[in-house]
Amino acid sequence: MKRILLTLLVLALATLACGEFSASVPTPACMPTTDAVKAQADARPYHMGFTRWPPEATLEGLARMDAFLAAHGDMTALHFDGGVPWPEALTDTLSTGVIDSWTSTRNAIPASHTLLVSITPLDMTRSKLASYWGNSDNQPLPKPWDTYALDHPDVKTAYLNYARQVIEFFHSDYLAIGIEVNVAQVNAPETWIAYKNLHRFIYENLKAEYPSLPVFATFTISHMSGLDGGNQVRQKGEIESLLPYLDLIGLSAYPYGWMYASGRADPIPDDFFATALSFGKPLGVTESGAPSYSFSAYGKNYEFSEEYQARWVNFLMRQAGKHRFEFTVAFTGIDYDKLIADMPADVRELATIWVYTGLQRSDGCDKLALSHWDAYLNLPYTR
Repeated sequence: MKRILLTLLVLALATLACGEFSASVPTPACMPTTDAVKAQADARPYHMGFTRWPPEATLEGLARMDAFLAAHGDMTALHFDGGVPWPEALTDTLSTGVIDSWTSTRNAIPASHTLLVSITPLDMTRSKLASYWGNSDNQPLPKPWDTYALDHPDVKTAYLNYARQVIEFFHSDYLAIGIEVNVAQVNAPETWIAYKNLHRFIYENLKAEYPSLPVFATFTISHMSGLDGGNQVRQKGEIESLLPYLDLIGLSAYPYGWMYASGRADPIPDDFFATALSFGKPLGVTESGAPSYSFSAYGKNYEFSEEYQARWVNFLMRQAGKHRFEFTVAFTGIDYDKLIADMPADVRELATIWVYTGLQRSDGCDKLALSHWDAYLNLPYTR
């Protein structure tokens, strides 16, 4: 569901439209934290950052996002989940739309930040070939690409060229060549088999050319843990088959899978990362988040609070320190209730599930979790 929402939000951002949001929105005055927040560590071995997801579809919103990332992180995560320029990549070229987008993005990244770039050959449902990125992203696949499996020879050539182009353009410190790929094992088993073939091909070629660059894929904690339709035993076996082709394991870590049945997210399972840790590979959290307010969606009430969100941040950072994660990325820095105001009314209910996962409200008020996040950010980084 999150991927459907993100597709619609991208459309809203492209239109820079205006609208009204009628859902229940927290409106109390800013209440700055008066108690000193102390990190439960003396140093951190992991980088901390956010994706460039804006709080609203305006130039001001983009500027706020950039300022927030610079102030509250030492890492930027670029999340290219809206398609691949397939025909152009096959001939080792790029469209103007891709170049323009990449250029503006690269120019906004703080020079001191560690950089993670995530690309994917899978569409947002994780069931087939990614959409086409031409002058804009999320476009229908042109023929004959709309008939290709992920391990088709042209797909292999084009995706390898595309990955090289990303590396040479951004000079990233980490590269994910697939996003939440284990969802394909649940949604489309044949696509998952083809993805594994493609992944091996891309990994082997990139490592031959860029031996020092960490190359990997990202996986959802919920599916590998036997939630959201995943079978834990089957997922573990399938991921294990890819381990020789992963320099680390990227994790999409949201504590939602545990709350669907009861409506409550507490307590956070102590073994949240157990399955991921069992693979014996370095870990990095490529996207994460927890809501800070209760909400209702699809006839059910879900109980969250700022205190819960702060506990989630503390839990994540303690786990990252204990197990020496490479990095922790929060998907959203600022709530985007102003952004979903531009969406059709029938998708706003879905949007409420993620809209308040920011560490700052859309009105500029810092949340309790941000003070906890910053306490860890201010620790000395020692790897």
